[in-house]
Amino acid sequence: MSEPQPQKDAMDVLQAFVNDYNARARPAIPLGAAGEAGGAQLRLRYSPAEGQVSIFHMVAISRNGRPAILVQCFDGPTADTAVQAGLWASKQLGRR
Repeated sequence: MSEPQPQKDAMDVLQAFVNDYNARARPAIPLGAAGEAGGAQLRLRYSPAEGQVSIFHMVAISRNGRPAILVQCFDGPTADTAVQAGLWASKQLGRR
């Protein structure tokens, strides 16, 4: 395992967790991670079968002046599920 590097934002923290988990547990199906700079959106991805995906999507928002993290799970065909998750996140962030 490589030497830990300073983490820049929430995406870096999530990616470090996923890397560490995959290295230690060596799961048959490794976790994947994705997000955007600054960490407003973070996603854990798990592909249990070819063409299928489960996405655990987290969105950081401000509601009534207070910070909140919204979480939603999406499962199904890879392309459809990714679009569904993206549309949900965009709506939560006020982009749609």
